[in-house]
Amino acid sequence: PEPEPEPEPEPEPEPEPAYNSFNSFTPRRSSYDNIVDTDNIDPENQPRNRLAQQAQQTPANPYAAPPSETSEVEERFASAFERSQADAAWNAPSWETPAPEQQRDDFSWGGASDGNYYKPREDGYPHPEPYGGAYAPLPPPEDPAAVLSAQMRVAAAEMAAAAAEFVQLERERAGTTDASEIDRLQGPRLDAQAALERTMSSMKAMLTERDAMRNRAMGIVVPDEPDAPPAVVYEPRPYEPPIPRPYEAPIPRPYESPPTAQPAVEREREPVVPPASFVEFPSMDEEDIDVSMIPPPPSVAVPPPVTPMGEGAEIMLQGFNWESCNSGVKWHNVIANEARSIRDAGFTAVWLPPPTKSVSDQGYLPSDLYNLNSFYGGEGELRGCIRALKDVGVCPVADIVINHRCAEAQSSDGRWNIFTGRMAWDQRAITTDNPEYGGQGNGGTGEDYGPAPNIDHTQDWVRNDIKEWLHWMKNDIGFGGWRFDFVKGYAGHFTGEYVGDTTPYVSVGEHWVSCNYNHSHLEYNQDSHRQSTYDWCNSTGGNTAAFDFTTKGILQEAVRNREYWRLSDSQGNPAGFCGSWPTHAVTFLENHDTGSTLQHWPFPTERLPEGYAYILTHPGTPTVFYDHWKDHALQEDIQRLIDIRHRVGLKCNAAVQIEKAEDGCYAAHVGHPAVGVERGPCKEIDMSKPSLCMKLGPADWSPNQGRVGDTKWKVMASGDGWAVWENVRFLSAEQRSR
Repeated sequence: PEPEPEPEPEPEPEPEPAYNSFNSFTPRRSSYDNIVDTDNIDPENQPRNRLAQQAQQTPANPYAAPPSETSEVEERFASAFERSQADAAWNAPSWETPAPEQQRDDFSWGGASDGNYYKPREDGYPHPEPYGGAYAPLPPPEDPAAVLSAQMRVAAAEMAAAAAEFVQLERERAGTTDASEIDRLQGPRLDAQAALERTMSSMKAMLTERDAMRNRAMGIVVPDEPDAPPAVVYEPRPYEPPIPRPYEAPIPRPYESPPTAQPAVEREREPVVPPASFVEFPSMDEEDIDVSMIPPPPSVAVPPPVTPMGEGAEIMLQGFNWESCNSGVKWHNVIANEARSIRDAGFTAVWLPPPTKSVSDQGYLPSDLYNLNSFYGGEGELRGCIRALKDVGVCPVADIVINHRCAEAQSSDGRWNIFTGRMAWDQRAITTDNPEYGGQGNGGTGEDYGPAPNIDHTQDWVRNDIKEWLHWMKNDIGFGGWRFDFVKGYAGHFTGEYVGDTTPYVSVGEHWVSCNYNHSHLEYNQDSHRQSTYDWCNSTGGNTAAFDFTTKGILQEAVRNREYWRLSDSQGNPAGFCGSWPTHAVTFLENHDTGSTLQHWPFPTERLPEGYAYILTHPGTPTVFYDHWKDHALQEDIQRLIDIRHRVGLKCNAAVQIEKAEDGCYAAHVGHPAVGVERGPCKEIDMSKPSLCMKLGPADWSPNQGRVGDTKWKVMASGDGWAVWENVRFLSAEQRSR
């Protein structure tokens, strides 16, 4: 018989799944022989030879895109980051490979004899341990300080490269007179300038972040910023038009007759007008004021102001803008032809543009200081301009740029640090803060200026050359005053030495530092900002004034948002530098940097009349921008305000009594000081001399309603949001009847 077929074996049952701590079922395994924990092993921790083998066995992808070339910036960043790992400074700690475990377990990776042991973690899976160099070290944790350090290295290199490119293009532009070549270079020049400004802003933000990071690491709490927020590059808040408020006519107070008064004279009620116009509401009892009686003068004579700005009654005109060098005409001839008009307008000094040969058109990258052939005209035109101004009694003020100087020749290592001309300097005249220029002088004494070599003013021979040049500019060329550019780049006592040696009629420095902002919002308290300007003026020995950037920042914010309370500090004095050291404050609304075509920090255009109503009636030496003086919409208002200042006889040490400073209104009584104040503001006004009252803002206010100074007042100039009164006692009969 045929044998019976053998029965098919029953399939073995699959092992039951095990429930682990991750709420998921996984198959049981009998041993760890073939386990590879792909979820917990980083390929960087695999043996290097194994990684190399895998790379060789991986077939090439025929559809892969060709590798892209590494950019120069990426290479510099990678190089800088590698250097930062070896940096021993505080912001680049080294990473040490963890020591091998002393206690070895029974399991080995790839055999017990290869010396590479691992230790199972608490999750039950094996993990390799670096030992003996067979495994790559663990990557360092992400260190923000190290990353920032690397980024700063790259930013510094980019800034130096941008500066070099900009200077090179400026040299090419200065060395040609071909119109087509100038047009060809214009686009790259503007691009290079924008790149330089962008890299400088980026570096400034990184430096602020580095300081904040260092403070946090050392446990230092910066006042007013307990959390040390990241650095923010602040920009002026865009203009937000105020919400118009409906006009509310004031309620006249009832008539109260004095004991000996005659029956009240019926007055015709003044018509209601729109809020944009000015309305004068006279006091109801001003007939009892005898305007023929002038109060006696103070018992002690007040000495004249001690000021670097002439005799204290100066009004200066900035006689150029950013584009004057490219106006198509010789700018020196323009000012020379307007000399008599400038004098007739009431200006006593004119700030002229940088007169020397320069790499940049505007003159702020000078090269040969004795070469006076600039983009504003040649030496002959400059001498003619100065002669025309002095012939009508106007002081010509030179723009002095001596913080930095552009070399015209290269050293043996290819760096631009050899100066030519009568001031034939070399690397020793450059501070060591400029390594890209190979400076071999001493360290800088102020803020570094990146686009050009910084001059080392600590060298005696450098200072002697500068003083000799200033004497030549004054005695031979004919300048009567100095405006020093970028004075925060070198110590103030050097400026004091130059001024003391040359004794100009006027002397002022550009000490421009940022106001105190909370993000984009200007803080009310700007005492520290104006104190920095005060300290700089003091460091010169008091022989040089400073532009009042504090007043500009506060004033433009106040008129833009109708926040006139900003104009009074906590002591009831003007909030700017003119309320701290008025004899040394040169007030202004705009200059070639903040306005013109650059618009770095512009004043609200529609509020310019209010701004001039403030600076032309307050302490300090007011400066009018050329563009505003030539603007037909502003010219009449500026002229009336200048006439009032001259008629009242205000000087830089004028006394101010703030009558009101609140939302919608600022009002003040300004006049001659009744007491002598060497430094600081004065509130006591000498009523034996002419004085004025002024107000800003849409709210109603009149000095006649409050009987300010116990006298009568007459409006002599007014406009949208501003008005100025004069004391009737000192007006002629014709002026009173107007």
